[in-house]
Amino acid sequence: MNMDYRKLNDADLVDFSKNVKTSLTGGLVVGLDAHIAADLATALDPVNTSYESSIEMGVQRTAVKQTAIADKQILRDDVLVRLAKVRNYLVAAECPKTAFEACGFTYPKTGAKVIASDPTNLTATGASNGVNQIRFSGNNRPGSVVYEIWRRQGDEGGWGIIITTKRQLAKDTPVTPGQYYEYKVRAVAARSVSNFSNSAVVYGAP
Repeated sequence: MNMDYRKLNDADLVDFSKNVKTSLTGGLVVGLDAHIAADLATALDPVNTSYESSIEMGVQRTAVKQTAIADKQILRDDVLVRLAKVRNYLVAAECPKTAFEACGFTYPKTGAKVIASDPTNLTATGASNGVNQIRFSGNNRPGSVVYEIWRRQGDEGGWGIIITTKRQLAKDTPVTPGQYYEYKVRAVAARSVSNFSNSAVVYGAP
């Protein structure tokens, strides 16, 4: 049954997120790369456990009810972010309707096959509050691709994905002010992956 998972109550959202993890690990999400599915499932597992524990804590410990509620809301937001990431990848990979149904996501309207265009004009700006602002020109139809933002720390460090988003701006936080961070971005759609954009650097202290 399809539903808007963002409107579920806490207990139902835990069950929904667990079902998404089971579908990802059980091979039910047809059309999604197996390694991506495993990574998405791994990301959901610890936050599901923490979220469920936080719900129970809020019920059992009335003396710390306000703190428990605040902690639970943070975890709920984290679950929603990770579920949105799963759904974004299903959309970008143009998975069949059965893949969305296995997770419980609403199947999106489909159109023509999307070929991912290369993002350009990437910029990164650091601030003293531990936030690096990232902006770029996507050069794709809004909502048709997922952008992967990659980062490395130090000019010889290894690259890794830190953010997936459909927007053309993002915040990398927390970061250490005065450190060297380098970024690049690419677009992912269906079975098409763009080239990386130019790289942008937030330079460390001299």
